[in-house]
Parts: sequence; C-alpha cells; structure tokens
Amino acid sequence: MNDQTNQVTQEAPNETGLLTDDQGKRSMMRLMSFMALIAGIWFAWMTLTDDNITTNEGVYITTTFLLAAFAPKALQKYVENSYPPKK
Repeated sequence: MNDQTNQVTQEAPNETGLLTDDQGKRSMMRLMSFMALIAGIWFAWMTLTDDNITTNEGVYITTTFLLAAFAPKALQKYVENSYPPKK
C-alpha cells in the first residue's frame, strides 16, 4: 500500500481579505494602517463636534493619524516594487 494515499496534507487556505496580503498571509502593516485610519476618523469626528474650538490641535492630530494610515503602506509598496523578490 502506498503511504502517499494515507498521508493527509492540510494547507492554509489562500484567501485574501482586508488584513491579508496577496499571498494570503496576515499583514501587520495593514492592521496598523487600519487602526490609524480609525483613530484619524475618531479624532476628526471629535474635532468637528467640539463646541469649544480655540486651537487647531485636533486638526494636527487628525492629519498625523491619516498620514500614519497611508504613508507607511505606500512606502512599503514602493520598496517591494523596487527590489526583486528573494528566491
């Protein structure tokens, strides 16, 4: 009897989603970007609904979180496309 017929291989499903990359691996960069985006939206909402606006600190915080949400992922994509993959 052949051992290959009795051998069961379980591979991880190659599913892509919101927090996974093209190869189906979980991406911590996407998680960090998503959390920064949620924080930026939260601070923007707090800034816009505040009745006592005397400074622009809320705008600066919101801008910083939005930059933190999009800039690292764009930089990562640029670096990945600039260098060939290792074999």
